[in-house]
Amino acid sequence: MQDGVERVKSLIASILEPKLLAQGIAISSFQDDLDLRDQGIIDSLGFVQLISELETRLGREIDLSDLDSESLTNVGALARHVARLSPLAVSR
Repeated sequence: MQDGVERVKSLIASILEPKLLAQGIAISSFQDDLDLRDQGIIDSLGFVQLISELETRLGREIDLSDLDSESLTNVGALARHVARLSPLAVSR
């Protein structure tokens, strides 16, 4: 599962790379505790776009209903949630 989590984190980083770099955040320092909303990397529309792009790349709908709203934009929590929901898709 850890490989899946790392793959999801990599996907998130690649999707958000221009925005991360604009905020001075290097991809190599992309941490689990990074909150994408609090750091100004994404807003609510950006979050919807991120989830949509993740769904496209993973080929699966992502259900966020059982993820705590406080954790939605936390990189580590989101990556673990997506990896748990899509183990086959993220292990390719």
